[in-house]
Amino acid sequence: MPTLNSGETMQENITFQSDGLALSGVFHAPDERAEKLPAFVIMHGFGGHKDGPAQRWSTAQFPEWGYACLNFDFRGCGASEGPRGVVVPAEEIADCKAAIDYLASRPEVDANRIALLGTSYGAVVAACTAAEDDRAKAVIAQGGWGDSHRFLGDLHSSPEEAKKFADMIADGRAKLAAGEEAPRAHRFDIVPIPESLRANIDERSTFDFSVKTAIETLDFCPQDHVAKVAPRPLMIIHAASDIVVRPSGSMDLFAHAGENAELYIMAGVDHFMFGENDPRVINLVKDWIDKYFPAD
Repeated sequence: MPTLNSGETMQENITFQSDGLALSGVFHAPDERAEKLPAFVIMHGFGGHKDGPAQRWSTAQFPEWGYACLNFDFRGCGASEGPRGVVVPAEEIADCKAAIDYLASRPEVDANRIALLGTSYGAVVAACTAAEDDRAKAVIAQGGWGDSHRFLGDLHSSPEEAKKFADMIADGRAKLAAGEEAPRAHRFDIVPIPESLRANIDERSTFDFSVKTAIETLDFCPQDHVAKVAPRPLMIIHAASDIVVRPSGSMDLFAHAGENAELYIMAGVDHFMFGENDPRVINLVKDWIDKYFPAD
């Protein structure tokens, strides 16, 4: 049953199917609308969920600007069905395509004006989905990366860390090749997060992962796909001091992008910038969508 929140926007808890799994989402739209709306699919990061700070900001802000939006939990995350702690890029891309299917089916939405927004892992899923699916008319990718070996190598940079990570990957590959399940690992053994930023990851996030997740991520190279987004507009935005995904990640993605891609490196924010309500970030995003994906 749709409800109105305090900002006079409609929100509705929904589910949709992806590869036979029920994915949990929330559909948001301005309460007052005279015609079909442009819409955004909002995607969370690694092992996150649809109610994270960045997702709450997006789903509050975009209806105010005249857009419908759908934020959802990828398979195995949050309230969605699927194996816990198994993140496979191709499967998350399939989930994003299913989210586009769902939005396109809504009577409130203009199926020819759907855009994607992703943060962190969701950023590369957004860009790579658009590379495969031209129904995505614009993309905002915040805190993503182009070269997974460089991204993960930067996070495990000391000789001790590099050896521990390489051994984990080798053990996981050997187990999978033998037809066995891959070992499990803590999320911070795959993607380390400094103590100072861990408040952005709450108890509803996933902490226990299959090492298959690390293998699949390492073997996936977003920069090999991003050029196919062109000529549709692509906004790549990154924190200058990001220590979760280094700014070089978005620089790599941008270096391989085609026309109508723009890169913004922001000072004074961190990896979780979309949850910080920084007016500079809000105004930058608003100016970009007004130019490339206007609501009217």
